[in-house]
Amino acid sequence: MSESEQLMVVDISGRPLYRATRQTVHTEGLWHETFHCFVIDLEKGHVLLQQRAKQKKDFPELLDITAAGHLLAGETPAEGVRELKEEIGLVRAFEDLYPIGVFLEELMFPDLLDRERVHLFITDSPEPLHRYVLQTTEVSRLVAFSFSEFARLTEDGTDELVTVGQEIIRRDQFVPHPVSYWRKVNEGIRAYRARKT
Repeated sequence: MSESEQLMVVDISGRPLYRATRQTVHTEGLWHETFHCFVIDLEKGHVLLQQRAKQKKDFPELLDITAAGHLLAGETPAEGVRELKEEIGLVRAFEDLYPIGVFLEELMFPDLLDRERVHLFITDSPEPLHRYVLQTTEVSRLVAFSFSEFARLTEDGTDELVTVGQEIIRRDQFVPHPVSYWRKVNEGIRAYRARKT
């Protein structure tokens, strides 16, 4: 997404206020709306995370949501489903996603003031990791964690996690979402699993 693309500035409840460029939104710390979707493999008991591409402006090479993006001015969360196809080649209808609510996230850094109303979703896919088609300008790879290992992100004291492939990942290798964000995602995964069993 270009820094000049138009986002809708909203209030904390999501009421549209006015349009602004992505650059303005992130420079002034204005609330805006995003789409985040976590892909899980219910059968294997895995959560997939993406490693952001090296050339990304924000948080390059850190592990993050499976697929995510900003909603442009005038878009609804339903249109965010395009991110799954664009970033990892997974085709889904919006109705196939399991909603887990809206999370208010503030990531405040000297060069980035990011206030997002995050529309959070889960979808299930049995595809093996090598079958996903990655948008290499956005995503360098996908990494799988077991449900139990992913849940350790919700604990303040967790410094390292181990992937399904036995790679050790330090907490500072993840995009610095607050622990409360990971808790909300993990609760959503648990609710989704309970619904499917």
